[in-house]
Amino acid sequence: METNALLVVVVGLVALAPALSRQVRLPPPTVLFLLGCLLAVVPAAGEVVVEPDLVLLVLLPVILHWEAYTTSVQHAWRYRRAILLAAVPLVVATAAAVAAIGHALGLPWATAWVLGAVLAPTDASAVAAFGRALPPRLMTMLRGESLVNDGTALVVLAVAVAAAGGERVTAWSALGDLAWSYAGGIAAGVVVAWLALFLLRRVSDPLVLGAVSVVEPFAASVLAEEVHASGVVAVVVCALGISRQTRRLVGARGRLQVGAFWEITTWLVNGGLFVLVGLEARSLFTGAGGGSQAARLVGEGVLLALTTFATRLLWMLVTPHLVRALDRRPAQRALRVGWRTRVVSTWAGMRGSISLAAALSIPLSAGAGPFPGREEVLVLTFVVIGFTLLVQGATLPAVIRWARVPVPDALEEQTAYERAYARLSEVARTELDAADGRAGVSAEVVEALRDHVTDGSPLGAHLDQRELRALQLQLLALKREALADLVADGLLEDTQMWRLQERLDRDETRLLAEEEVPLLRAGGRYLHAPPPQREAPVD
Repeated sequence: METNALLVVVVGLVALAPALSRQVRLPPPTVLFLLGCLLAVVPAAGEVVVEPDLVLLVLLPVILHWEAYTTSVQHAWRYRRAILLAAVPLVVATAAAVAAIGHALGLPWATAWVLGAVLAPTDASAVAAFGRALPPRLMTMLRGESLVNDGTALVVLAVAVAAAGGERVTAWSALGDLAWSYAGGIAAGVVVAWLALFLLRRVSDPLVLGAVSVVEPFAASVLAEEVHASGVVAVVVCALGISRQTRRLVGARGRLQVGAFWEITTWLVNGGLFVLVGLEARSLFTGAGGGSQAARLVGEGVLLALTTFATRLLWMLVTPHLVRALDRRPAQRALRVGWRTRVVSTWAGMRGSISLAAALSIPLSAGAGPFPGREEVLVLTFVVIGFTLLVQGATLPAVIRWARVPVPDALEEQTAYERAYARLSEVARTELDAADGRAGVSAEVVEALRDHVTDGSPLGAHLDQRELRALQLQLLALKREALADLVADGLLEDTQMWRLQERLDRDETRLLAEEEVPLLRAGGRYLHAPPPQREAPVD
């Protein structure tokens, strides 16, 4: 199948996935993976091979950027210990467990460690797609883990590939590579975030703002890769650093436009990746050999999938008790969750396109000969991905219901939202009181706007609309500053902030649109004189 035709098919399947998932009562990622597998057996589809650079250097930064940008910084910092424990030592432990099983199945130790590194990280796209049914607290920890653990896994993979090629690898050199991967990635992310904020302070055009936002993740990833650090960490750090600052620097139009672009783009990329993973089935199993060989690899892949699950479950059940024994502070006790919640966290740890891209990036040769066991690693990786998407993914909603994971009370959430909005209204009333009697501000406009802010009274059409809009825009700017201060002082959660900010942005966009309409009607008359009509050009 031609690339352009394949692109149309993939996008079409992504668009149909929500409707199909409701019909078959399966999560959209599971449906998309199955559709990709079905498409792989269609003769016209041909053998599709996904280039690893396409995923690691193009698609992954897109997913990571928006996931990190919309992650609650407060929640991530609150659960930083759990996130880091799952993103670094759990990845190494999973890689070691998979390597042990892989070696027992006949793979050389170096290849077994390569397989372990490939299968160790959970996938950001899978977590984002499957985790929408999870409560915010658990979703934050899973997202934070999946945003960081790729960097650990890719370092382990590089060390294992080097060992397979005959290089001498020690524990100290591996630790040094891991430390530089994170340190260099953090530095690259900070540099790109600083440059992006420097530009944002001097730009107001929404189109330019959108272009800058597109460049950010790729610039961070490329800079980190150039210094042999983690591009994954760089993208995440860059997005987190920009997220907070843009609340004050970017206008409403730019924020709404950029947000809409990224939401659609990440949705298409996420869904497309699941289809592409399924499409890899034909080429992978063709290279694996005959039917008996493929059947053996499927069985071994299921065993490895159970190994990753068991390792994660053991980690989730044991490490909290170790942490409790070492840290008995009241703040730590407040973060504890029950064992059922930890089972849900284990079940949600699915593998996806990142593992497949990492497997495809394994070189064809190692030293003087071909890379040992490369084809087996590719097929085993595909089977593990398929198992996690089809078994864990399809049953995750049932596991969530079984676990009875506590979710934030809807009434409590709404009360916090209304309380914060009341605080912003109070800021507006204070400003209106100060504006009353100020030169150039009509007392009638101030009084009408004060009543509107206090009890929602309608604004009369007889008011000076230009003066009214100017004062409303000024109040919105003050509200936005107050909103950012509430979040910075820890008095408002990021999740509530996003709702309030979108409300303020829509109000500001509406006012700006009204200001640009050349003819404004009220009661059948023009509030402002229409612009002069241009004469038709003479031929």
